Amino acid sequence: MTRIKEGNSAKPIGALRDGDKSQKNQLPAVLFSGEFRSRKDSDIIEHSGFIVLDFDHVGDVQRVKDAISIDSFVYSCWVSPSGDGIKALVRITNSERHKDHFRALESYFMQTYDLEVDSSGINVSRACFESYDPDLVLNEESTKFGGLLSEQAEKQELGGSDKIHTNYIKLNTAALMIRRASEGEKHIILLKAATLCGGWVATGQIEESDAVDVMYKEICKRDIDDEKEALSTIHRGIEAGRLMPIKDLIADENATKREMLINDGDMSFISSDTDDLDWIIKYANGDFETGLDTGDPELDKCFMYKREFVVINGHSNVGKTTTALYMMVNSATRHGWRWLVYSSENKTAALKMKLMQFACDRKIGSMNSIQRSKCWDWVNKHFLVISNKDAYTYSEIIVMMEKSMRQYKIDACFIDPYNSLRLDMRGSNLNSHEYHYEAATEFLQFSTNNNVAVWLNMHAVTEAQRRKGSDGLAIAPFAEDTEGGGKFVNRADCFLTIHRKVQSQDHNIRRMSELHVRKVREVETGGLPTGYDNPYILTMNSSMTGFHGWLSKESLFQPIDIQEDKPFELNYSLKPNEEFLQ
Repeated sequence: MTRIKEGNSAKPIGALRDGDKSQKNQLPAVLFSGEFRSRKDSDIIEHSGFIVLDFDHVGDVQRVKDAISIDSFVYSCWVSPSGDGIKALVRITNSERHKDHFRALESYFMQTYDLEVDSSGINVSRACFESYDPDLVLNEESTKFGGLLSEQAEKQELGGSDKIHTNYIKLNTAALMIRRASEGEKHIILLKAATLCGGWVATGQIEESDAVDVMYKEICKRDIDDEKEALSTIHRGIEAGRLMPIKDLIADENATKREMLINDGDMSFISSDTDDLDWIIKYANGDFETGLDTGDPELDKCFMYKREFVVINGHSNVGKTTTALYMMVNSATRHGWRWLVYSSENKTAALKMKLMQFACDRKIGSMNSIQRSKCWDWVNKHFLVISNKDAYTYSEIIVMMEKSMRQYKIDACFIDPYNSLRLDMRGSNLNSHEYHYEAATEFLQFSTNNNVAVWLNMHAVTEAQRRKGSDGLAIAPFAEDTEGGGKFVNRADCFLTIHRKVQSQDHNIRRMSELHVRKVREVETGGLPTGYDNPYILTMNSSMTGFHGWLSKESLFQPIDIQEDKPFELNYSLKPNEEFLQ
């Protein structure tokens, strides 16, 4: 379970879900039902007490997973390697009757959820490929399954013919209502959920005892003050719901909303033919904006400055931030870009000092007070740094980006790293995958809608560091090795990997930063992915105050002039956007 949750096979799983079927054969196989001398039922050494169930091609994977995750018999469930199915573990009462229990489970899940279990799993030696699901569900208090179809007299868990088979997909609706209720509305939401269940109890869709059990367990997870009062609320709600039976309240409500939207006559979602044709004509005539140069024609072949969503990944402590800051100073000196920066892992004063040293290609200790003043003033005009005394969510960062863009006309934003942002999923109906995908989408939309570059620095998964090159040193991670998965690759306009062989014994090699361009969405406006073994190389100078290019052996930009005798007046804030203030 730990391997599945932590992603020991995350990379081949990611490739498999992206369409590379050959990766499936690279996955480890697990025999959940016991220990074996060989993969034969007859060679079992000891039964584990578990049966693994496969649900293939289930359609809405997350919906099905949410539904069965609260089933009292489900010990654990997770997304299958292919990404379109679910696997579940169930504890059984009698390991000697493995196949009888399996047939009963087939019947149970078909009647309860309308889910078909892969019948090939009936064998005790059934092997499953290892998967990856950071949101794997584990319920160590699950009930052992004792149902037996081979003996009608033994209907322990399935019950007799008159017993209601609870529709857990419906019951899951009530459970999620309670789970996602805000702190101030726990009581009222519990009452509403119980009333909803009462309607389903009245129409024979769920068993009352199952409804009480699931809702009570859910509310107890919410740090309630009075468990007895909560239980009373559940019973009152169910009794109220019994008086107004419902078939499917949620479906009916959604159907009504959908019908209203279909018939409202609004067709504004269709793109404008006029705007699209105008763009095509301009493009045909070469009238479109290309990226801004970097100062090195060789680097321009693969990367240019564009107002787009850029994701940067790399191993820890390889100089991702330092390299990115240098590129940002380059954009400011060459093109006048102004940046909003949030770096949670660096002191703001140390970050500004590094910017000052890059700007003038000189150590801070070698500057006199006048020179420091001039460097400070230049940095202060081109960089607005967010205090990192507090941890922020991605949505809070976007609000700051919006404010800064309006008041100071910033050109670009740098978030370093995304992985340090505070997660806040309270009241959300999203799982962690959906949460991160939404974050990536909102960063992309902010960049697109506001014509502002957004650079997102991200750590690579630890597992990626285990891959070594012929020199025995860690190689650069792939784009899909990013913490949070391929969603960031999908949403990015441009994807960069920064890598440095920090463990090399050769000092010259340790100074070289590899810039791998993994993705360029619009190659027409400049840039092209680099070859796997052919990254662009930036080399740190001996004073650690800048880089020089690959072939030119020169800095990408001319450092600012600080050789003036006249003191520079300190400016402690960016000049406001007068247009906005008016």
